[in-house]
Amino acid sequence: MTLTLALALFAAAFAAGALNAVAGGGTLLTFPALVAAGLPPIVANATSSVSQWPGYVASSLAFRRELSAQRAIRAMSVVSLGGGLLGGWLVTVVSPRLFDVLIPWLILLATAMFAFSGQLTRWMGRHASAMHGSRASLLGGQFLVAVYGAFFGGGMGIMMLALYSLFALDTLTRMNALKTWLSVVISGVAVVTFIVAGIVDWPAALVMLAGTIAGGVAGARLARRLPAVWLKRVVVALGSVLTLAFFWKVYG
Repeated sequence: MTLTLALALFAAAFAAGALNAVAGGGTLLTFPALVAAGLPPIVANATSSVSQWPGYVASSLAFRRELSAQRAIRAMSVVSLGGGLLGGWLVTVVSPRLFDVLIPWLILLATAMFAFSGQLTRWMGRHASAMHGSRASLLGGQFLVAVYGAFFGGGMGIMMLALYSLFALDTLTRMNALKTWLSVVISGVAVVTFIVAGIVDWPAALVMLAGTIAGGVAGARLARRLPAVWLKRVVVALGSVLTLAFFWKVYG
């Protein structure tokens, strides 16, 4: 790895860490940067997951008080573990060609979820009464989100918040805390699966790991000064450009 490439990956990871701390959407930076660096999409996806996992851990530690008394946390952790294992395993067995074909759609889904997260959460909140109390449906929904989150990850947190709003699970702060902890579980088991399968590019992962940690610290400070909506618009614009670029690459 050249110094120029290392600096470029660090910069992308720094920006991703800052965005995750402020508004989310870091995967839309780390994954394309790794693909642009020449990594195969499957390896780029695994390496991106490894680089971002410590950020989820750090955020979860900040929510220890909100997590301590949540009744659903054990069951939700178990189904997240199972879904994460399945999603991580799917990455290791899917053909590179199929993964290439899926990538534009996954980026499109992540960008759309990020762009319309507020509207989606509000809509689900208005329809919460119809689903409230259906524990099996909640756990089933969490399992599906975990499969997706381990397979790609972009928009996973938004999906979880929307799901919890649909079931009127708790206050927004406590739902966000639960989402953060379950992100640790889902991404953690996926990362272990990727490491065991040997599909992580470690030089790139370590460079980006340092970048996401530094960016997370800076992002936490930035969050106090900048409106999250500004950064959200930047991420949506970037995601839209990346969606078009990957569609052109695969189907053009």
